[in-house]
Amino acid sequence: MEIEQLLAQSLQLLGLGMGAVFIILILLIGLISIVSKIVPDEVSSVAAAPAVKPAVNNDHIAALTSAIHQYRKRR
Repeated sequence: MEIEQLLAQSLQLLGLGMGAVFIILILLIGLISIVSKIVPDEVSSVAAAPAVKPAVNNDHIAALTSAIHQYRKRR
């Protein structure tokens, strides 16, 4: 095979591969937009709910403080 034929085949393969990727990405964008219209808005509102602040437990704080004090005392 001559270089011109190899170059033509490589360009055809390049076009085929890039075309396939482009078509798949377009289909994926379309599918995502369809699913986003089908899914109710309740799902997004649940994810945006504020996190519950945990209650301060004085026993845990005392235990951690004691453990840190003992660790530093041994060093």
